[in-house]
Amino acid sequence: MKSILLKIDDELFEQLEESVKEANISKTAFIKKAIITYQKRIKEIKLGRQLAEESWMVREDSMKINSEYDSTLSAGLDDD
Repeated sequence: MKSILLKIDDELFEQLEESVKEANISKTAFIKKAIITYQKRIKEIKLGRQLAEESWMVREDSMKINSEYDSTLSAGLDDD
């Protein structure tokens, strides 16, 4: 297992102290959970951006298909 030396300012340290008391966990456990949570959030943001990018890539084709489908809905209805 690896270790990390972490230096933080006094205000952040006091906030950490309060948080670990409220959560009833060690500083190490709290920091580990914070890192894991942050990594998950970064992954979610990255996936969201990738999805948006890919959606834009297929947008034009989707619009064309929708237009073709809309034109078939009324085809043959005016032949009475």
